[in-house]
Amino acid sequence: MYPLPMDRGASTRTRELHWVVRGGTARMADGAPVPIDVDPVVVGRDPNAQIVVADPEVSAMHCELRATNKGIALHDLGSTNGTFVGSLRVSEALVTARTEVVIGRATLVIEPSGASRKVDVGYSDRFGPLVGRSPRMRRVFSVLERIAPTPLGVLLLGETGTGKELAAKAIHEASPRKGKPFVVVDCGSIPAALAESLLFGHEKGSFTGATERRAGALLEADGGTLFLDELGELPVDLQPKLLRALSERQVRRVGASAFEPIDVRVVAATRRNLSVEMNEGRFRSDLFFRIAQVKVELPALREREQDIPALVEDVCGRAGRAEHAAAVVAWIEQRMASHDWPGNVRELVNVASVAVTLVDQPGAIDDVLTLSREQLDSPRQAVSAFADAKRTAVTAFEREYFTNLAASAHGNVSEMARQAGMERHHVRAYLRKYGIERG
Repeated sequence: MYPLPMDRGASTRTRELHWVVRGGTARMADGAPVPIDVDPVVVGRDPNAQIVVADPEVSAMHCELRATNKGIALHDLGSTNGTFVGSLRVSEALVTARTEVVIGRATLVIEPSGASRKVDVGYSDRFGPLVGRSPRMRRVFSVLERIAPTPLGVLLLGETGTGKELAAKAIHEASPRKGKPFVVVDCGSIPAALAESLLFGHEKGSFTGATERRAGALLEADGGTLFLDELGELPVDLQPKLLRALSERQVRRVGASAFEPIDVRVVAATRRNLSVEMNEGRFRSDLFFRIAQVKVELPALREREQDIPALVEDVCGRAGRAEHAAAVVAWIEQRMASHDWPGNVRELVNVASVAVTLVDQPGAIDDVLTLSREQLDSPRQAVSAFADAKRTAVTAFEREYFTNLAASAHGNVSEMARQAGMERHHVRAYLRKYGIERG
């Protein structure tokens, strides 16, 4: 879906990077046409959808359309009653000719234009700590650069380990709110009984255990940015209260009678499909559209493998061993060519970190991270032993890596998270897993 950039200039200074996309229009039968571009066009019953269908058989967020280099991509958003082309129910489809799609009792007409259009990819190969030279990442950086200085709410999408918290912090640092608080709330770990207090604060004596007056995350982030990690895990009963606070720009602490003004920009992240959550009533669409004024998806590493050398160079540079980057890249390309990187960039950073640390010790990287040469030379043995060998190697690597990390950071979890490029709660989980003392 993401072609190589086209070079339209003769010099580096005038070079422009582009995608070529093929868009078109979409309309309900007898309705006005809506252009389809690289940004998704959402079709659904919700009034915030780009194409609104007032049909009870249509889900709030039913399907979406976007232009790609091969045609118009049609994607069902977990609708209840399905998206149909003829008699076929489809979840994903590529439309290359005029097509009628049935949703509920309505007909959606999709008409590719037949003409291609060039979309600017962007020049930057990094944004804050994020690194990537692929067209897809350059496009992401271009969008982040444009939206960072604005007050718009941002929803970051992507699998675990793709760098959503790093992107959120980079947005904050590139905004006028730099220097103001950047407050992180992990919605997946909020205790139900304390959720309202953690977000809005409380007065002394407002509930058992409230021994002093405290500000919640919204007040702590006043003037700065509130990062809501794993937004899809936010308790349902808290969602309307958060929406009201963001809309009215004021909060009332638990047990208080007066409201306090706030000036907060919200950046959120999720790895869940919030369209499905909204269709099933577990997430409010009005809160979604209030926060997700801009949606940015961070691709999985397996979808941007051409960025691996740049990412490894960055890891080696931060470790003060830039001269070994080529050797580490060569080792990864040789030993992990078929690896699909389920842990994404976070996993690559960990692998590259141990590899550059051990690069001066012949054979040490193999001993820690992968099979021995004898296993690689024996296909039959490698097939039967790979899972156990990989599990043993990863366990050894994780234990050694986090033991050394705890020592170098003197037990400071925030510093450990910064050095590892991980979220703090993930660092704590590894410390607990291997019984590593912070001191």
